[in-house]
Amino acid sequence: MNSRMMRHLARRPRDMMRYQATGKLPATTSPDSPLIRLLQAIPPRERYAIHAVRLSQRLGYRCSHTFPSAEALLRYLAPNTEMIEGEPWPAEALRDKGFRGPVTLEMLRAHTTGHWPAHLGDGERCDRARPEP
Repeated sequence: MNSRMMRHLARRPRDMMRYQATGKLPATTSPDSPLIRLLQAIPPRERYAIHAVRLSQRLGYRCSHTFPSAEALLRYLAPNTEMIEGEPWPAEALRDKGFRGPVTLEMLRAHTTGHWPAHLGDGERCDRARPEP
């Protein structure tokens, strides 16, 4: 049990009572979507360099929010590596659960109106997101 889980139990009496009675902790889940996997494949320095990214249906989300950087977008989509059941997580409510298509750098580039790092190119796939040494 980590400090986040302890804080969660302290703030939610029902979960604390269940834990004390049964020893079971609330379930956790890892945020996952094709867009999250693509953004995690891009190094943090490049994520900060990608400006004005807009979410849309084509990226697997039912909204059109604009974020100042790809890093801010990733922090919105996946606030933590593990989310505790019952924690507020607005991006999950907006995720299109039926979206299965791959998200490529080319698609991300089409949804960026600001600066795009030249060395990332325009049509590379997710597995080529990291620049080669």
